[in-house]
Amino acid sequence: MALVVVGALLGYWLYQARRRPVIVVFHAGSLTVPMEKLAEAFEAKYGVRVQLEAYGSVTAVRQVTDLGRKCDVLALADYKPILKLMWPDLADWCIIFATNEMVIAYTNQSDYADEIGPDNWPEVLCREGVSIGRSDPVQDPCGYRALLVWRLAEMYYGQPGLYDKLLAKSPEPTRPKSHDLVVLLEAGQLDYAFLYKSVAVQHGLRYVDLPPQIDLGHEEYADFYAKAVVHVEGLGEVHGEPIRYAITIPKVAEHPDLALEFVKFVLSSEGSSIIRSCGQNTLGPCLAIGYENVPDPLKPYVVEWEEYEREG
Repeated sequence: MALVVVGALLGYWLYQARRRPVIVVFHAGSLTVPMEKLAEAFEAKYGVRVQLEAYGSVTAVRQVTDLGRKCDVLALADYKPILKLMWPDLADWCIIFATNEMVIAYTNQSDYADEIGPDNWPEVLCREGVSIGRSDPVQDPCGYRALLVWRLAEMYYGQPGLYDKLLAKSPEPTRPKSHDLVVLLEAGQLDYAFLYKSVAVQHGLRYVDLPPQIDLGHEEYADFYAKAVVHVEGLGEVHGEPIRYAITIPKVAEHPDLALEFVKFVLSSEGSSIIRSCGQNTLGPCLAIGYENVPDPLKPYVVEWEEYEREG
């Protein structure tokens, strides 16, 4: 009898779980940890299921633009793929909600782990036998940001040819997205990887804090960052600028109302607190591109990004 009751309860629970609305979120790999925590809190509050899918940010966008897939929310490590690949037919607003910094992550197993620092890392990384990793710039903003850091480092340290030396150490992308590099570091298959600071913090990795002039994490150095340029297939020329994470609801969203509640939760004080607990900075107020198209319930959290509007 007890087994019958347990079976009935399990069957009822599965039936109710299937009946719950599901919203689909495509997100940057570097947002995996905070998105898991945000989804858990949102599910508890709203009784819905959040299906998370992690990609490099460019690949996340191409799930929609190239493969015709539908998602309710896009949360990316850069706003540019939205503007260059989706605007305005598939998305006509986005909100910059968080920032980050580039670091050089490593472990105790890495060659010269006790020697490397913010002043000598170019020399250490160029040593024979040292392996370095980067993600694919065609798929992942962290990939083209690594290349931009190399360009900036060449200027900042006054070392002509440094970019080419680093490129020779890692001539091809190591993995599609930056989050995948963590496993290689932890397994000792890489000595160093160019990652976001939040990812290094979340996984307990050691890291070199790069000078603010080259870490792409400080608004006051935006003019210097802009001196670095790399060409990325599908995106064209990408100029250096402070790291800005963006979120939007694509026009193909199947549950736009629930998606709106999720974005609102991400931008709320509770959502921002969750993101900060994962080692990432949030903005307040957030910056909106396409402000006139931002849904009214989100406008209390944003201001129009006037700098972008002027440049655009």
